[in-house]
Amino acid sequence: MKLQLDFTGKRSAKILFVLLGFLVSGVMIWQLPASWLGASLASQGACRVLLQQPTGTIWQGSAALAFSERNLSDGLCREPISVTERFHWKMSCQIWSLSCRTEIDFAALERPQRIEWRLGRVLIEGNQIQLPANILEGLGNPWSTLRPRGQLDARWTDLNLGAKDIKSGSTGVIRIIINNLSSPISPVRPLGAYEIAANLTNSGMNWILSTTSGPLLLRGQGELVNQSGSKDVQFSGEASASPEAQESLIGLLSILGKKEGDVYRLKF
Repeated sequence: MKLQLDFTGKRSAKILFVLLGFLVSGVMIWQLPASWLGASLASQGACRVLLQQPTGTIWQGSAALAFSERNLSDGLCREPISVTERFHWKMSCQIWSLSCRTEIDFAALERPQRIEWRLGRVLIEGNQIQLPANILEGLGNPWSTLRPRGQLDARWTDLNLGAKDIKSGSTGVIRIIINNLSSPISPVRPLGAYEIAANLTNSGMNWILSTTSGPLLLRGQGELVNQSGSKDVQFSGEASASPEAQESLIGLLSILGKKEGDVYRLKF
């Protein structure tokens, strides 16, 4: 009888230890600070999109969006190029369905943004947002050279971001309209209006840049490719000027790219 009691006591202690472990883990997860999200976003987005001054927890908090790029010398994120107003989020999870849902309230959004997280997949509900055009500097050239100013209107369909091992992969379309574009390095204002049409693919994202109006003519193709756990942005295209603006834009064009015939080649 004594031996049986001792065995039961040890077993009870083990069960109690496991329960305490689950409890402590649950409390730690529940209290994960919002800054943890910021570090994850900076790593996944190659410093192009950051959370500025996040407060609260991953479950409920607020922050501002910042746009930057990685410092090539040490791999750290540079000082933000642009910072938006603060937004708020709240997230809830369901253990039985192994999914979480996030709702983001942001004044620049047409309506609250809903995001659903599942195993190996993220579903982003279609929406629309208006932001200053200088956030494009975080995408690299030609935008980091132009230092664009103006209004950016982005809209997207439902975005389905799937893991590489899922057959359906990533799907969705993003359309960005840039109006009244100007640049501090050019006296010509406005330079024009432009459209970026992007498609999500299983390997990343590809997009087409086109000009809808204005004296500065830009066109090209770019892609965001996942390579060895990192994201690499590539772009190739050309810039030119309308006949009446060639003299006034020659300085800007020479900064943007190398002259080849009647156009200036853009390749980054």
